[in-house]
Amino acid sequence: MDGSEQLMPPPAELCISVARLETDVISEPLILSEASQPELYALWKPPNCSAASEEIRNPAARSEEPLALRNWLQEHFGHRAIVHDESVTYGMVHRLDRFTSGVLLWAPCYQGLYEARLQFAARRVQKEYLCLAQGVVKDVPLLIKARIAEGSSELGATRSYISPIGRHAFTEVVDSATLADPDGQLFSLMQVRLHTGRTHQIRCHLAHEGHPLVGDPVYGGITPSWCQRHWLHAWKLSLQMTRGPVAVQVPVPHDLRRAVQRLRPAEVADAFRTTGPATSHLVNFYGINLSHELVP
Repeated sequence: MDGSEQLMPPPAELCISVARLETDVISEPLILSEASQPELYALWKPPNCSAASEEIRNPAARSEEPLALRNWLQEHFGHRAIVHDESVTYGMVHRLDRFTSGVLLWAPCYQGLYEARLQFAARRVQKEYLCLAQGVVKDVPLLIKARIAEGSSELGATRSYISPIGRHAFTEVVDSATLADPDGQLFSLMQVRLHTGRTHQIRCHLAHEGHPLVGDPVYGGITPSWCQRHWLHAWKLSLQMTRGPVAVQVPVPHDLRRAVQRLRPAEVADAFRTTGPATSHLVNFYGINLSHELVP
């Protein structure tokens, strides 16, 4: 722990239940009450919230300046030494891209940080995402193993790319459902599991496979008016800590749900899936009736 200071439960006003995320639009970070421990907090990270030490402004971005998560942490937990320590990214165990929503781990003390990061290094953390990409992803489960290197785009923002001298990266597409828009353009709603944690790994790997994310122009994705950010959500996370397991599943936020509600199942196989994989459950959850809304 940090010196002799005792870890106290977080203030109730900074906590939220997972159930509330299904019904409310939450635009600021909050602590997920069901999945937090004194040494490790599971945070709800809204879109347009930067978890990087420094954020490079993209002139082409279609939204306001991002909220820096470190500022929120320092405002509410300024008495913790770790939130002022840039060398350990202010206690953030890992990171999510600015426009990616979902669950993010933060440690209020060094003990929790190092224990959680050890689990990541040992690849004992299960991280699953939901994403919407262009085209049809048929051969699932699919394991993408292309090496990833990190560079920058013409705008100066971080951009990863496939390279034989890059770092090992493993992305598993667990399941996929094919959807179509009113014009007949096809999309894949996917459940994706990360086995490594490279920068922009899902975005880079799927673009390499010919399926860039909707709303992600950095990697070649279309930017339709009905999707104001890249369609990527950190849905599920679990790991084992000394105090016990940390496990959380975060509902898809309203903006991504609204985006996918204009799409309909494109194939009979998807239209009549009623149980089982996460994608078919979530298509129903979005309000799409799979058995009656089949695209002609």
